[in-house]
Amino acid sequence: MILISLFDVPPKHDPKLLFSREKELADLVKYIREKRWTILIGPRRVGKTSLAKCAIKQSGHQPIILDARENANFTDNLLQTLTHNSNLQLTGNITVPNMPYLSIGASYSKQALKKNLDNILKGRKKTILLLDEAQWFSDRRTLTMMLAHLYDYHYDTVTPIITGSAVGVLKSILEPDNKSPLFGRPIMQIDVKKWHPSVSMSFLKKGLEQNKLSLNTEYLVKTVELLDGLPGWLTMFGYYYTAKPSNYSDAVNKTLTEALKIVSDETDSIGKLARGWPTHLKLLTELSSGNKSFTELLSTPGQSTNSALSKHLDMLQRLNYIEKRPQDGHYEITDPIMAELLKRKTASQ
Repeated sequence: MILISLFDVPPKHDPKLLFSREKELADLVKYIREKRWTILIGPRRVGKTSLAKCAIKQSGHQPIILDARENANFTDNLLQTLTHNSNLQLTGNITVPNMPYLSIGASYSKQALKKNLDNILKGRKKTILLLDEAQWFSDRRTLTMMLAHLYDYHYDTVTPIITGSAVGVLKSILEPDNKSPLFGRPIMQIDVKKWHPSVSMSFLKKGLEQNKLSLNTEYLVKTVELLDGLPGWLTMFGYYYTAKPSNYSDAVNKTLTEALKIVSDETDSIGKLARGWPTHLKLLTELSSGNKSFTELLSTPGQSTNSALSKHLDMLQRLNYIEKRPQDGHYEITDPIMAELLKRKTASQ
């Protein structure tokens, strides 16, 4: 019986189960030990959270994890996490929504937040603050202010790791201007890329071997072509297939059904964060039918000028929704599930 498997759906914590990320893991552990702040950038489902959690475990640091997908209010998320199972008392003029046991006074004060953060972090040693999928935080001004405070007053004990897929939304952290609280504070960047098809194939074979199963080459190739090099979707397929090894089609259908729901919800959410999203969505829909060159996209209805199209394509790349193929310069959608979702929407109209 397999207790821990490559096909376990939750993010990995054990470095032994972090498949084919040896270099990224070594780099991140090195940065942690050198107290270098790091941001992990890559497409959704590429394994950024697993990489971060495995690096934290290998480094031996204490984790503080704020998942923006679970609570998009940074202040609320921060205070709730830091005071969880703690007898520490907050002081000052501060109110946290939906947390009456933390509410004091009738207003929110940045100074009070800083003071309470200092009190909570007092005495901590070797702590990692993981901000997971940080583009979903709704109050990014407060986020950058608190990060700057950590840099100035807790650099020796607290090292943030930030994960994100939407580079454009995280611009205030990655590329702070001279008015930003983070200006002049360097942050390392690790790009977590999709797997090459051969790596995806090896991952599926290894996961199947752990479960004393196998799949013929034709089905392995078909699965890799369908789900591309995104560990999250490949893991989901493996999870469903190992539950019913005799039914390949059922595992594929369940993976697609679940994945389409997830991508649909995320697409609706990112549309509220990214400027010019209606135009971005039209370009994505155009690309869902196949890879296209800049000239081909420029000739599609609704496109105006070279500069405008360049701007939209650049933002879609920064959001990790598309990538430019080095072999021919054509643009393609990063996530095959996104392409499938848009094709189905187009067909239903």
